[in-house]
Amino acid sequence: MELIVEFGFPELPASGVGQAEEDLRTLLEIAVRDAFLADEDLRAQSYSTPRRLAVRLSPLRAAQPDREVEARGPSVSAAFKDGQPTKAAEGFARSQATEVALLERRATPSGEYLFARRKELGRPAGDVLLELVPQVLTQMRFARTMRWADGAPRLPRPLVWALGLLDGEALPFRVGPVTAGARTYGHRVSAPGPHAVSSAEDYVKVLRAADVEPDRAARRQRILKQLIGAALEEDLRPEIPEDLLDEVTDLCEWPQAFVGAFAAEYLELPEAVLSATMIHHQRFFPLRDAGGKHLVAKFAAVRNGGDAGVVRRGNETVLAARLADALFFYRDDRKESLRSRRQALQGIAYAPQLGTLYDRSERLAALAQRLAELCGREALQPALQAAGELALCDRATALVRELPELEGTMAEAYARLDGEAEAVCLAVGARVLPRGAEGGLPGTDEGLILALSDRLDQLVGFLASGRAPTGSQDPFGLRRAAIGALRLWERLPELSLSAALEAATRGYRRLLGDGVDAAREQLPAFLAARLQARAEEEGHDARMLQAVLASGIERPGDVLRRLAALEEIARAPEFTPLVHAARRAKNLAQEGDVAGAQGEEAALLEAVKAAEREGERLLAARDYLGYLHRAAALHAPLDRFFTEVMVMSEDPRERERRQGILERAHGVLSRVAELAALSAE
Repeated sequence: MELIVEFGFPELPASGVGQAEEDLRTLLEIAVRDAFLADEDLRAQSYSTPRRLAVRLSPLRAAQPDREVEARGPSVSAAFKDGQPTKAAEGFARSQATEVALLERRATPSGEYLFARRKELGRPAGDVLLELVPQVLTQMRFARTMRWADGAPRLPRPLVWALGLLDGEALPFRVGPVTAGARTYGHRVSAPGPHAVSSAEDYVKVLRAADVEPDRAARRQRILKQLIGAALEEDLRPEIPEDLLDEVTDLCEWPQAFVGAFAAEYLELPEAVLSATMIHHQRFFPLRDAGGKHLVAKFAAVRNGGDAGVVRRGNETVLAARLADALFFYRDDRKESLRSRRQALQGIAYAPQLGTLYDRSERLAALAQRLAELCGREALQPALQAAGELALCDRATALVRELPELEGTMAEAYARLDGEAEAVCLAVGARVLPRGAEGGLPGTDEGLILALSDRLDQLVGFLASGRAPTGSQDPFGLRRAAIGALRLWERLPELSLSAALEAATRGYRRLLGDGVDAAREQLPAFLAARLQARAEEEGHDARMLQAVLASGIERPGDVLRRLAALEEIARAPEFTPLVHAARRAKNLAQEGDVAGAQGEEAALLEAVKAAEREGERLLAARDYLGYLHRAAALHAPLDRFFTEVMVMSEDPRERERRQGILERAHGVLSRVAELAALSAE
């Protein structure tokens, strides 16, 4: 059998449509399998538009198979007293529609229990789905929901209609006051409907005839093709950000691209301002000249039906008003230099207990210079001082107050117009990078150091003032800041975590006192948790990640590199002896004086010293795979040592010396990862 279900809404929030479609398909697939209505050959096709979520499933069984169900009841000791059944036994038998005499006694690892077997007759698919489909809707999770009808599940918008067809027959499930039928609704303006649907196969044809493209991937591809085609007709090239394309896909049911224009005087604005105004405020796609170098006074947009001329003129009018405001703010901002606005930062609070933006700029300038010193890049300090002082000045400009997403971008633009050094301009622009988990990183060392200083200042300040994230709540974006810091740290692998934290907390000591000590204790674990989440998302082995983290994150920028090396050697023949050596060494290791080593003691100590010398060279070169291969060479001398030497000697001096040598060996074996925590299998 074949099932098609559709849920219809007023316009859903565009940001959640794609995920909702995926969730509905996954939950419905799981539900029909758990209900024994489908096997592994189940095929699922999902659809979504701003006004609907739908799933098509096939093949489904016409009915559930009959099944023999087994249930475990009370223990025999609780079921019988003096040979007579207790209420526990009688109640269990009654719940299983049988008699106590027919219950089976069976031994289990936890004792002897009563068991009941009964045959459960399968139900028709239609009867099961009438209950199952509404239950699936209650399992869906949305960012924001509303209570829209008594007894109905919470949804992002009220349910307006529902469609249900099982092999062409109506499946009248109920969700709140809405009963599913065999009809759908088309484009709100051009073909509203209702439109009858006779089968799952018919569903897509009916919607396309009603000016709705239900296939999200097809709709996205259609928009992309139309945007490129509309631009090429003007001999132009469109700028198509992926996230904007996704958003527009979920704003339209029947997309049609067109080109509009604006007055050439607005090209006086920096390109970043033009792009931000068009993309973030209007959901337009900026257009560039044929060579792709410069923006032109035109844009591409997508309409959801409607008269083309009316829609174009309306969009041009709204954009012109936006650009007029931006040009006014831009010209007003240019009456003062960026540096002259620094004093205004004293009147802008950063956060309660954390001072003003001026205080923060002072901290950034000092911290960036200190991090440069810790990285051995003292030559960058003058540029970093200037960049730290200027980095937040665009927060005092009218244009950034109007378009907050231009923070950093306008600092760079205004600094360049003021004649600041290019390294300073690039650094102040890069301070806000990466903007997202996968966003681009700064392209200069000054930018990397200033951006990392920004994240460290944010993390230390909010953690020290008691604003750590709780559960799913992270109002100050500290998890995002930590992810950004770790990505930046990968470009600064020589930077020590403890030294960086010492520098970052110094700027808060006057404001927060002992609170900074709490932040220094919290931050390593906070960063480790973000590293773990990222590694799991990338498919790394969880056990190996824990082994790497157990050996410390003093160099956060190298954790994933160490993990990659460990996963690589795990495929090599040296891995099993390496892990065995590490476990044996750790089990008996203890600090002790190793002076006076002789025989096999001396042989192992010399092997450890050689590994330490060569290991330091390999670590300095960040050759973690090479280090692990070199550490694996300790397996043989450790084997001889354990064969020839009784570590736990009755002589305290001998025992201390031998345990001390093993402590040195374990130190070599655990520099990249705590190998003793791993299984060699």
